[in-house]
This record gives sequence, C-alpha cells and structure tokens, in this order.
Amino acid sequence: MIPAAGGRIEVGIPGFDELVHGGLLRGRSTLLAGSTGAGKTVFGLQFLVHGALSGEHGVLVTFAERPEDLIANVKSFGWDLGALVRDGRLAIVDATPTEEMTLSGRFDLAGLTARISHALDKVNGTRLFLDPIDALFEEFSAEVEVRHAFSAMLRTLRPLGATTLIAAERPDENGAVTRYGAKEFAVDNVILLRNVRADERRRRTVEVLKLRGADHHKGETPFVIDKTSGIEVVPVSPIEVDASRSTERISLGNADLDAMCGGGIYRDALMMITGATGTGKTLIGLQFLVAGIDAGERVLYLSFEESQRQLERNAAAWGMDLKTPERAGLLQIVSRYPARVGLEDLRVELKHIVEAFQPTRMVLDSLTAIEHNSPPKAFREFTVGLSGYLKGSGVATMMTTTLPNLLGGDHATDLHLSTIADAILAMRYFDIDSEVRRAILVLKTRGSQHASQMHEYKILETGMSVVGPIKGVRGILAGLAQQTTSGSNGDTRASRLLE
Repeated sequence: MIPAAGGRIEVGIPGFDELVHGGLLRGRSTLLAGSTGAGKTVFGLQFLVHGALSGEHGVLVTFAERPEDLIANVKSFGWDLGALVRDGRLAIVDATPTEEMTLSGRFDLAGLTARISHALDKVNGTRLFLDPIDALFEEFSAEVEVRHAFSAMLRTLRPLGATTLIAAERPDENGAVTRYGAKEFAVDNVILLRNVRADERRRRTVEVLKLRGADHHKGETPFVIDKTSGIEVVPVSPIEVDASRSTERISLGNADLDAMCGGGIYRDALMMITGATGTGKTLIGLQFLVAGIDAGERVLYLSFEESQRQLERNAAAWGMDLKTPERAGLLQIVSRYPARVGLEDLRVELKHIVEAFQPTRMVLDSLTAIEHNSPPKAFREFTVGLSGYLKGSGVATMMTTTLPNLLGGDHATDLHLSTIADAILAMRYFDIDSEVRRAILVLKTRGSQHASQMHEYKILETGMSVVGPIKGVRGILAGLAQQTTSGSNGDTRASRLLE
C-alpha cells in the first residue's frame, strides 16, 4: 500500500477517513475508547483487515477474547482472519489472562512487548491493535500508577514503528475517557465511540477528541455496524454545486405534467411530491417508474408504507404491470418499516442497495413515514445526508411527503428537504358546490421555466389525467378555496371547505 499524502494511513472504515482528512498519521498511537457494545473491537479489526488486504500487514493483541472466538465472531462481515493468518498477512498474539497471571495479579509487560515485536517482524507488520488493555492495569489502584505504566508501555511500542490502535473501556458515555483515567494524555490521538440510548433506541456515534499534529472534523458523527460490511460512518454531507450537472430532461410519465415542469425534470434532479393522503402521490411515483422502465432504465422503488404485494396490486388497478420488469431486472421494490430500523442503518442500507442495483431512477414513498418514527434532528440529518448522496450519484429521485390535514395549508417549505429539492409538486383537495376536486401546482423547478397556474386533475382507472388550469377559484394552496366567479346576485360565492 502506498502511504497516504502527508504520512497518513487509511483506516479503511467508510466515512471515517474523511473525518480525519485522509487517515491517521503513520506510526502514531491512537486510544480507541468506548463503553461495552460501542464497537471498539469491530473498529480495530476492520483497521487490520483493510491493511492486510491492501498490503499493510498487522498484528492483533487480544486481552479479553480467545483468538478462535474472534475469528468466528467476524466471519459474518466477510472477514476471514484465519486465512489472513495462514497467508502471513496477520498475526494474533493471545494475551488473555492465564491461570498463573490471575493468581499473581501481575502482567509481564516486557514479555508482552517481546511477543508483539516478534509478531510484527514475522509478518512485516505496520499496523497494531491491542484489544482491550484494561486487563494490564487492574493491579494498580492509583491514577498516577496507571499513567506511569501506560506511558512505559507506549515507550516500548513506539520504536516498533507500527501505527497503533489501543482499545479501552469507558465507565459510562459521559464520564471519564477511560475506566482508569490518564491514558488519553500519553497517546497521540483519542477517538471516542458512543452507544447512547435515545427514544428507546441505541445510536452509535464517533468523535475524534484529539489528533496530534493534524486537523480533523469536530463533534460527533453517527455510524452503524452493518451486518455484512462492518462499521460505516454516516456523515451529514453538504450539497456542493456541480457545474457539469446534466442538462438532459426525462419524463415524469405524464405528458401534461412534463409540460407543466417545462419539459420534464433534469436527469439528476430530486423532486418532491407533497400532498394529503389520497391525492395521488404514489400514482405519480408509479407513473415516473413506468416511464423509466419504458425507456429501458433501471428503477428502484423504496416503500415505507406499503408492502411489495400491495404496491403491485395497486399498480395493476391502474393497468401497470410491475412483475414483468422485476423479473427482467429493470425494477427492484424494497419495502421497509421505519419503526423497526434506525435512520443511520436505513441510510447505509439504501446506499448499499443503490450501489448494488445501479438504478437511474428512484422513488421514495413516503418520507413522512420515516419522519413520524424519528427525532427531528435525526430526521434532518437523514434527509440532508441521503439527498446529498443521491445528488452526487446522479440518480433521478422522486420523494413523497404527506401533509397532516386534507386541505393543505402546510407547505413543502415546512420540511427540511424542500430547500434541497430541485422541483416540488404540491397536490391539494378543494371543494366547489359540495364536489371534491383535486388540484396540482408546480411550486418550483430549479433552473427551468414552469407553469405558475394551478391545474385540476382527476384519478381515473388509467391513471392521472390533468384536466387543465383552474379558473375562478382562489386560496386552494392555503386550504381556503373560494370562488371568484360572481353569482346572479353579484355576490362572490365561497366554497365549502372539507373538514
């Protein structure tokens, strides 16, 4: 592996190297502190596995788990530690307590250092992970003794030249950095892993507390432990304007809607459809889906409210066949219930699905189902981060949101996503002479001319049909529709609003 610019070494955890601006400084020591279940062992092993597969061999020193247990535990991530050991790319030093050490209460630090040095030489190692070191200091009762012992250990390890991660337990999420204290002052870097309970769920975050001699991202950043790939950090990415963005337009699957949007939407656009329940948001999403399939594109449909069978049944009622393109590999439908999964896990899963399926169009129906099961801050981070990823990937995306009342009054701009969306369609009910009717308005299409007048539409057996511009009615968008056409007595008639 070629060393990173500036003497940095890639950790190999997706999203983390960006937090430390390219990686950790080569040859330095890093304290990896966290409470039980925070992910310290997975973090360290991922560091070693990435190095071993990239030409930087390493050594694992385990103080708590037997090597055979560790090897078995990480197989679900696709990491074959046993094979890496057999190939000479990884060495494991078993430093779990022996019966003799347990009885004496003392640890042979000099002997341990000699074993580590021998292991590094054996595999020509440049990476080292000690997991966890708390057992080394159980014989000491004073913080100053721990400080001296830990500093002595670092002095013996530094000449070995390996980039070192040292895992240590935290007594709680908001207390001291480590159980015995004082260790953070001796190392070059400190990374905190947290596993905090919030709203009946656990949420993992990583924070770079110290990175000696280098800049780094400040504050906590969420991460997940994916069941197949290990740790993945989930940063909130700002949207950067790309001067080379696509100028190609694609159809929404309805010629009238295309005309209202100035000829369709741009190939890499993010469109939001907002309206009350039953206004036809899912229908527009399905028409967008079918238009992509008819053009020979791959389409991904993510449903957060309906099962795949429900969606297929509803589409069939409008004459849309979803099963045939699914069998042909042009369509993938994924149903998830937000109440059962954390937002960071969901975002990582969606990213993996997109990378595996490689769609050119995507429908997310509906974001409101996610919002109702999430804290406001977490939902904002999710929408900003996900939209940033989708914009960067160039996938034409349609997202739906459901307004809390039938008549509207609330606008898409009340949602965090509205400032990021390239186009917004607002769908509303209105009532004239006791007849319930539907209206649609293009609130915005970024970088494009669009219809500014509200249009009436109907939902027929064949799908959505745009009737034409609405005249003689005002206040529909605000939920206060009124006829402006004068009656025979000259008075303006007000429409009765739905309740």
